[in-house]
Amino acid sequence: MSLYDIGWKAISASTSDIIAKGVKPEFYLISLGLPPDFDVNKAEELIKGISDAIHYYGGRYIGGDLNDSDSSGWVDVFVEGEVLCDISNKDIDDGDLLVVGDYIGYTTNVFISYINNFNIQILPESLLKVKHPIVRKSLLFFMKKYCKFIKYSTDISDGLMVSLYKIIDNFDLGINITEIPIDKNVFNTLKLRLNLTELDILKYAGEEFLPLLIIDKNSPVKEMLNELQYLAFNPLIIGQVIHEKKVVIYKNTLIKNTGWDNFIGWY
Repeated sequence: MSLYDIGWKAISASTSDIIAKGVKPEFYLISLGLPPDFDVNKAEELIKGISDAIHYYGGRYIGGDLNDSDSSGWVDVFVEGEVLCDISNKDIDDGDLLVVGDYIGYTTNVFISYINNFNIQILPESLLKVKHPIVRKSLLFFMKKYCKFIKYSTDISDGLMVSLYKIIDNFDLGINITEIPIDKNVFNTLKLRLNLTELDILKYAGEEFLPLLIIDKNSPVKEMLNELQYLAFNPLIIGQVIHEKKVVIYKNTLIKNTGWDNFIGWY
């Protein structure tokens, strides 16, 4: 990844969080921590990535801070915006549907290759999604239009399983997964080389800036999925809410929480 990519990705990651909550990004505060001997041209490249991403997402840079760093450096992003769909205080019921915005597994392809000394093929699309992720702003149009049917939304940048477990812990409910939406090319690549299962692949998930929605079971589901397709998503219904408390089930089996933790790594 170039420094431009790092700047772009820092903005995209923060923007994904609020777009997935139905918030239109407007104002950005950026703080940088750079080593004292950091090359000026490299700093400009990093800032260019930050600037381009802010403009792409329709926001404005309104301030920030510059600090020195004893390590390789850091980027801190704060973003504020306008709420277009208020999903707070909505009741989630048995039978409500879980929809993910697209297939996943691309970043996992890169992560697994990395921990195997890059001896695993990295698909071109996987590399692009790690280096230069793009958050689809069109989700905001969808959420504003169908807000009354959307009971909860988040992004899955922490990994699909981590996101699902946050839902069941916060709302004291259960989820039955009917489909794990891993891209077929990614799955075949990893299964061929390492004989990994779908659940193995989910362990190394993350940094996929896609929405996960819970929609009312009585909503116009087909119409909503068609709308997402029109807006350049590939939406998939991956499961539904069930009455069991704090469980995630797939093929009649309890699935444990697995993914990335900043302190312990993959677990």
